[in-house]
Amino acid sequence: MQKRQRGFTLVELMVAMVIGTIIILGAGQLFLTTFQTFQNVDQISRKQENLIFIAQRVTQEIRQSGHDHDNPRFILECEVEQVKEKAQCTCTVSDTDRDQPLVSFPRDLSRDDISNQCAELAYELIEPVPNNDALYRVSLPIENNGESIIFHVAHRDAVL
Repeated sequence: MQKRQRGFTLVELMVAMVIGTIIILGAGQLFLTTFQTFQNVDQISRKQENLIFIAQRVTQEIRQSGHDHDNPRFILECEVEQVKEKAQCTCTVSDTDRDQPLVSFPRDLSRDDISNQCAELAYELIEPVPNNDALYRVSLPIENNGESIIFHVAHRDAVL
């Protein structure tokens, strides 16, 4: 009696390969999605850290001593830098009293004409609100597409 050799047929192997390929592609897609999500969360958390740091410094200064418009303490300057062969707009908030930069962050701008969009003169972060001696407006261009986050701070002595 002849014994038949047992094994997988060509069709069974092809079906197993297709199923394995689908599983591997699904796992790869899951990995890429997770990696992109991690990058987005990291970018957002860096923006939040910068915003919280600057907001605390500026808020503390305004609440304690107000704001001298003739001698601004916090200045925002943006400039174009080459980062990994790409042009990027980097903004720096500086403390003029201590003559030191406080924080730098990339300003998210469209790639069309970044040098013209980024080329701004230095301006102060704090500006008084018209018709209100105690309230100040703070604008920080940290959002997507260079949009500013705006918040208001009151000088405590002027309010009381």
